[in-house]
Amino acid sequence: MVRTPRIAVSTSQSVSEPSGWPAFPRAGMNVVLVVLDDLGFAQLGCFGSDIDTPGFDALAAGGLRFTNFHTTALCSPTRACLLTGRNHHRVGVGFLPDVPMRFPGYTGRIPPEAATLAEILSEVGYATFAIGKWHLTPRDERTPAGPYAQWPLRKGFDRFYGFLGGDSNQWTPDLVRDNTYVEPPRRPEEGYHLSEDLADRAIAYVRELRVHQPERPFFLYLAPGATHAPHHVPREWIERYAGRFDDGWDVWRERTLERQRAMGVVPDRAELSARPRWVQEWATLPSDERRLYARMQEVFAGFASHADHHVGRVMTELEATGELDRTMVLVVSDNGCSSEGGPHGSVNELRFIADLHEDLAQNLELIDELGGFRTYNHYPWGWALAGNTPLRRWKRYTWEGGIRDPFILRWPGRVRDAGGVRAQYCHAVDVLPTVLEALDVPMPERVRGVAQMSVDGVSLATLVDDAAAREVRATQYYEMWGSRAIYHDGWKAVTDHVNQQHRGERELTDGSADFATDQWLLFDVRDDFSEVHDRAEEQPAKLRELVDRWWVEAGRNGVLPLDDGIVDRFPHVDFRWLRGRSRYELHPGAAIHEEAGPSLVGTDFAMVAVLDGPLAESHEGVLCEQGDWTNGWAWFVADRSVTWVLNYVGEASHAVRVAVPVGATTLGFSFTRRDGGGGVGRVLADGAVVHEEDVPLDVPFRWSPNGAFLTVGFGRGFPVCDDYRPPFRFDGPLARVVVTVGDASDPDSLRAVGTALRHQ
Repeated sequence: MVRTPRIAVSTSQSVSEPSGWPAFPRAGMNVVLVVLDDLGFAQLGCFGSDIDTPGFDALAAGGLRFTNFHTTALCSPTRACLLTGRNHHRVGVGFLPDVPMRFPGYTGRIPPEAATLAEILSEVGYATFAIGKWHLTPRDERTPAGPYAQWPLRKGFDRFYGFLGGDSNQWTPDLVRDNTYVEPPRRPEEGYHLSEDLADRAIAYVRELRVHQPERPFFLYLAPGATHAPHHVPREWIERYAGRFDDGWDVWRERTLERQRAMGVVPDRAELSARPRWVQEWATLPSDERRLYARMQEVFAGFASHADHHVGRVMTELEATGELDRTMVLVVSDNGCSSEGGPHGSVNELRFIADLHEDLAQNLELIDELGGFRTYNHYPWGWALAGNTPLRRWKRYTWEGGIRDPFILRWPGRVRDAGGVRAQYCHAVDVLPTVLEALDVPMPERVRGVAQMSVDGVSLATLVDDAAAREVRATQYYEMWGSRAIYHDGWKAVTDHVNQQHRGERELTDGSADFATDQWLLFDVRDDFSEVHDRAEEQPAKLRELVDRWWVEAGRNGVLPLDDGIVDRFPHVDFRWLRGRSRYELHPGAAIHEEAGPSLVGTDFAMVAVLDGPLAESHEGVLCEQGDWTNGWAWFVADRSVTWVLNYVGEASHAVRVAVPVGATTLGFSFTRRDGGGGVGRVLADGAVVHEEDVPLDVPFRWSPNGAFLTVGFGRGFPVCDDYRPPFRFDGPLARVVVTVGDASDPDSLRAVGTALRHQ
């Protein structure tokens, strides 16, 4: 009998594991990276705001505030920098992955040569969790069928719970758990909110880890949807701010700058950047507008405080379990405040996608709904400017208001002046090497067998140790949506470029929308915090030096070709997994993602519901549905009627309704477009037209910012109209729904489709 030798292991000393075994650290520092969305330089209490953020303020009090931290001016590119330590164009995320292109800098796909922090830490045994917003997957790869190469689990994370797109309805999000779309655990009327759910999930994942592996370190990437629009928050959080912003954005900016100076967040000599001429002076606004805009800011403030509370719950959990003292916490924002609400703010941000200007009267009618179930709201750009106090401009631009953001670093055992400020220049690419140094993990030459590209970031450890240390970064280029800038050794050059696609702003600003006529401005940013004094005429040689350096950096990082508009990008878009279809056969319970489903935009269309038996007057439920009451369409049976309803971005709706055709075994609806807008809607039963009428509305370009599901036999989220409440499952003998687009949607073809299906 051969005995297996017993090996005595002392727990007091390390044991060399056999070659090839995966590393498994039994102790080590945890890492929590919190990425806030569209939060400006001046919107945290610890950066001078009067918005209540006690959780983040506590982290700053126990750590450091970096006041010269920079991002890319847009969400996905910044997140790519944070997770890879490389410049965003170098890793294919020069723009949003919603519009992946065939140029190396804009593929929207992070290559395996640029391993993420999660992949690196996973290789050395860390548990890795991604919670919240991802937005690093190309649009055509977000359907339930994948492919999953750019989903979190293939980018180094063990678990994922959140949403794949750029923003989400906070009440009814399109949630993904790992690689599967799931429904929220509760309905909004039952108190569900995304920020709370994300915090619950983060706590649950850490608790589950500790039950099974008490000492194993973890990396938690926590990215709430806040404070990106829509600004959704329970009403009690809004009411805390009632009246707080009645003095308006001009006064708020001045008071905030005073607080920032007193706190040392900005130097005493820092000036307030001029309010652009196209941003209204608060004192000149009519009283109704002031009331509306103040309320919009109250909603935003409540949203920010609510997010602070729920991120704070995660920190409280770590503190209660003794984890916080061995956890490195980093808090950043991905870009400056968003101006997409335009001059008046918005009760429905989807109007922006439809290129519709806001209706002030309509906004006032919905003032009491702001933040709630029926709005998809955003504040006006006056508050975006204020939220970036004292900086110039906002998100999407490479002025400091777009790229200079709050950064809090809590590094247990390393920070010696807790509550201190660091004013040295740094960038989002510096986060990864800083974390690796803190964990004593070298940057690997190969990850998962793939040789790695060089890292652009530099560790900030020397700045943590010494407030007077020299800057670790001398040069950084910027390009976002055609707006360009470069920092070098205390100087910054920036263009006045205005993105041609942004509604209304091109006509209002003083900038150029043509690369050939862009003006470069020059600032001594060590002395001029807010880019107030252009030195271009005084220092032409310095300006030329920086502009030349920008072109070198642009070539090295894959910035070219320059492009500043969505429309210009379309000829180069690379949607590898989407191919147009004209016919979709869907069965009850099916949910097809907007990216893969039928597009009803700009074409005739038809839908046929095939039943396994005769329709009865008592039958009710959704036949199919897409979107909700902020933008969508639905086909349903209720109150002895069959209804097809179109809701156009919450601005108008039209319902085509007929009495239930008792005994029918197929139902049909067709839409024939009419030149000049709208079209004709026809209702069919057993292939025969039983009703037709004019539908005055156009079909919107999209049903949601990130792709709404077309569901069959049930509804989800909010309804498209008030005549039903999801899920409202159809209780009749529904066999399938067939949707056709294009020429097949004329009445004769619809009749033929219905007849053919009845005889199958």
